[in-house]
Amino acid sequence: MRFLLAFLLASSSLFAQNVALSEDFSGTTFPPPGWSEVRLQANNGWKRQASTQRAWHEDFTGGTTENYLISPPLDLSNFTQAYFHFEGETNFATYLANHPNSVGDGVSNIEITTDGGVNWTTLWTDTSQTSGDTYGPTLDLSAYAGMTNVQVAFYFYGTYAQEWWVDNAIVDDVPVPVLATATNPSNGHPYFLLGQSDFNTAQAMALSLGGNLASVSDSSENNWIKSTFGNFGGTTHELMIGLTDRVQEGVFEWISGEAFSYANWAAGEPNNNGNEDYVKITSNGQWNDFNDAGGAYGVVEISQPMLSSTPLLAGQLATITVNGLRTDSTVVFVFSTQGAGPTNTPYGVMNVDPDMISPVFPSMNGQFNFSTYIPSFLSGATLYGQAVQFNADSTTDLSDPMANPIQ
Repeated sequence: MRFLLAFLLASSSLFAQNVALSEDFSGTTFPPPGWSEVRLQANNGWKRQASTQRAWHEDFTGGTTENYLISPPLDLSNFTQAYFHFEGETNFATYLANHPNSVGDGVSNIEITTDGGVNWTTLWTDTSQTSGDTYGPTLDLSAYAGMTNVQVAFYFYGTYAQEWWVDNAIVDDVPVPVLATATNPSNGHPYFLLGQSDFNTAQAMALSLGGNLASVSDSSENNWIKSTFGNFGGTTHELMIGLTDRVQEGVFEWISGEAFSYANWAAGEPNNNGNEDYVKITSNGQWNDFNDAGGAYGVVEISQPMLSSTPLLAGQLATITVNGLRTDSTVVFVFSTQGAGPTNTPYGVMNVDPDMISPVFPSMNGQFNFSTYIPSFLSGATLYGQAVQFNADSTTDLSDPMANPIQ
């Protein structure tokens, strides 16, 4: 068994979340490599704003401008679902043609093509009504999953028009992207900044990463979350945490089940203005309850690496995943079909009788995934497993144990 599993793991294929595009416009070359700009009118165009490291278009002084900032061709042939995420900000919003008090003719669209730009389909149109508001929509591209030569573009038109900043353009296969990761030095926990979404969607993503929307235990953790993620990418973000009173109004609980012992409410909060069941850290670090219909940027906290697998079917491939790994950590897997321990090891008491120890693998965006073939003769057995995380500070952590039947 030791030799067989070692061979299977060594020969298995590593995979991660499918990402077809990730561009934060931080490079000094503009348009970025692979991107292109098509100007249909000679006036103005897209440029990189160095101070915020975003792409920027402005045209509020006259002279018609119309152009596309176009992504590289994307290969979505291995995708079963796909999403386009980006962050944006609009200034001079009244110069948008669709503004209720419009004084201009501006248009800001997200458009998509599959024929090299001969034909374009509009996916999203800017409907901002207040200058300076930021947004982070997720657009479903699943109709284009399985295709190649897919390109998305930021389309701008106007004579007396708006200013438009865009950033963090991502095409992947999850409804909520992971924008940033960091490890809190005070507790050693990994944290993830998610793209904009509602509470339920963010919590579902948190669970898939092996954690929950963050629970904040003291002012030090609150300040660290705010300083680490509150100005990500040069844009102020209000950060959704895992506190909610949706079960009983006025009784706030952490979604993780941890005890609620610390709060940092702003003056007059929580006020449940219009049935506000969720909580965010605002730009000054204080808390405000809110209705999450407009979404917010969720912060995920991982308290322990989590080991899991798809159903183990004899004679078929299975996927084994460890989530919640720290930044710059490595991981080793221990598996057995012989028993669940306990076994004393240099890393603590493990809930597995060591039969196979994998090579050392790197953490990749807080996780490591691999696929392996389950031999037919193992039908009816149980695969026991646990992961050992080796941290950059020379400490180690054990994942939760796994004991999954092989069918």
